[in-house]
Formats: sequence, C-alpha cells, structure tokens
Amino acid sequence: MTNERWTQLRADIPVFDEYAYLNTGFSAPPSRSITDAMTAWFDLELKYGPTMRFVLDDARESKERLRGLLASILGAESDEVAITSSTGVGIGTVLAGLEITPGRHFVTTSVEHVSGVVPLYQAGADSDVPVDFVPISPNDTHDTILERFAEVLDDRTSVVMLSEISYSTGQLFPVREITQLAHQVGALVVIDGAQTAGHIPIDVHALGIDAYSIPAQKWLCGPRGIGALYISSDALPRVAPSIVDGSHAAEWDFSGTFAPKSDVPGKFEVSAVAPVLAAGAIHAAEQYLESGPSAIFDRVRELNRFAERRFELIDGVTVVSPRNDESRTGLFCFRAQNLDSADLSLWLQTERQVVCRSVRENDVVRLSLHAFNTEEDIEQAAIGVEQALRHGV
Repeated sequence: MTNERWTQLRADIPVFDEYAYLNTGFSAPPSRSITDAMTAWFDLELKYGPTMRFVLDDARESKERLRGLLASILGAESDEVAITSSTGVGIGTVLAGLEITPGRHFVTTSVEHVSGVVPLYQAGADSDVPVDFVPISPNDTHDTILERFAEVLDDRTSVVMLSEISYSTGQLFPVREITQLAHQVGALVVIDGAQTAGHIPIDVHALGIDAYSIPAQKWLCGPRGIGALYISSDALPRVAPSIVDGSHAAEWDFSGTFAPKSDVPGKFEVSAVAPVLAAGAIHAAEQYLESGPSAIFDRVRELNRFAERRFELIDGVTVVSPRNDESRTGLFCFRAQNLDSADLSLWLQTERQVVCRSVRENDVVRLSLHAFNTEEDIEQAAIGVEQALRHGV
C-alpha cells in the first residue's frame, strides 16, 4: 500500500485541517465518508420512516452485512460473532455468563484497561474467586512474559483475561502462546481487543482463544456504541447470557413453549442494532479491509520507529513504549522530566494543537499513530514537548 492511500484517508478527516490528531487509540477522528454513510441512513428514515418494509429489510441486511465484515476482521465465521455495543460489554458478557466454582482464580496482567479489569473483579466477587496479576514492563520480551504467565497459571486457573495490545504500554502480547499455556491447565482465555481491531491483523482461529471483544470507534475509525464479540464453538456452551430479550428465543408461544438460543453467539445480542451505527461501522470496516490489515500495521510501526528516534533526541524525555519489534505497535508512550503527563497532554492540545492523551497508571503521554498520521504530526508533538520542557506548562 503506497502513501497515496494514507494521504487519501487523511484528506477525508477534517480535524487534520487544524490539529495533529494522535489519539485514535482513545477514539478515532470522524471522517466525511463515514459521517456521510450515517447521514444517508438518517435521510432514508426521514423520508420514509423507520418501519417501511424496505427500510426494515435494509436494516436487517445491514446488520448481517456488518456481522460478516466484523467476522472477516476477526478471522472468524459470521455465525461465531455477536454484535455488541463496546469492548467492555463483550468482556462482561462472557465473564458474567460463566459458572465459576470457589477455589479457582482469575489471571490477568498489570497493564490492563479498567473495562477489562472491573468485569473480572465483579465476576470474582460474585463467585468468591480472587484475581491474580502478572507483572508486566513495557520492554519485557515475549519469552519473559511467557515465563511469568507460566509461574502463575495452575489447575486452579479458571479464566485468563488480557489485552492483545496494552492500552497503557503499547506492547503487543504473545497471545497464541499464552493461550496454549492457559489451555494446558484448562483455563478459558478472554481477549480485550480494544486496541487491535483496525490496528493489527487478527486471526482468532490461529490464536486459539475462546473469546475476543472489539470496538468500532478506535482504530477501525467507526462510530461509538457498536462492536463485536467472538466466542469459539468450544466455549459457547459454557457461557450463558446474563441479560436476555425477545431475540433470545429460538421458539416460543403463549401456551408454555419456549426454547432459548443456545448454539450461536447471537444469543448474547440484546435489542436491535441501531441502523445508523451499522451504516458507519460497515463503511469503516470496508475501508480498513480495502486498505489492508498488514499494510496498516507495517505503516504504524514505521511511524513508531520514527517517533522513537525523534523523541530520543529530546533531553528530559524517556521513551516508555516497547523498543523491540516483536512488541512494537502504533502506540507510542513517553515521559517528560518534571512534567505531569496529564498536564502535558492537555497543554499539547491547547497550545500546540496536538491531540493525545495521558495514561495515569504509568504517568505517560501516549501518541496513537495510525496510518493516516504523518512524520510531520510526530514532529509537531516533539517540538511541543521541547517547548514545554524549556518553559513549563
């Protein structure tokens, strides 16, 4: 994929007219084309109403089209995927639906997002099961990480929950190998994919994981409020839906007949998918697949290497994100001496037109480097940090 594609994507995003937007890992900047796709659906309903037969049919077809596209992104089959509202909802759906017996324990890492840790804690509290944390540092090698997991996993381990890419360090984990270790002790593996969909190529079958939850609004650049949950055919019978509505019924009547859906992830889908969100997510997914998952991953790592070289030249800056290519992603993290990360990220936005975020747990500033970002965006951020170090914020 040539730079022409990245230039095309960037030209479709108005925020770049004024800002260096480096915060896609939080939420992507809206593009004109995705906004147009959503507006077109609103226009359709404005003209015909939401219950005209062809409008209802289009909504159903859009939902299934979206399911197929999200399945393609995950490397799954359509009938293995449920459409959800967010990554956290997908993770919570799996954890709340498991029957956990006392005496077991959960395992996760020390660099997880609250949307994964809190559902894990809640499931543990409901079942009187403790949560054990594998300590992780940004530049740990994959071998080191695997050794630490091996030390914690045992026949008491019920669930292993972790991100494939940590939101706080930016590192890519060896999920396939961790999954193999977990399965050896009979544990279920649940993956937080908040930072992966639209960022790296995903193949849930090759990974061998049991559940994988993703959003649309981050690296996929889709709308907020929609995502997907993959559950393997082996794990599906072990997870009961914790909330149901009419769509949960495979069969029912008013004389006592009821049979729930049991063999499809669709049993976890509660209420209708908003067609306007589906319209935006479809366009985002098609755009990503057309761009090429591998090409995007290659480009974001190229930008990460550039950022590493540039920020290493700044006295008072410490690069915190991984420097080894096996763990390198499009997330770049750094600290600036004597500057609070939250204060610095806000100052960069208001004074240097650089949109990024801080991560409180590690006291770092995080730049999300998508394929439509440029070396000039990184340079703008670096110059801002140099100015902040000289004059304060």
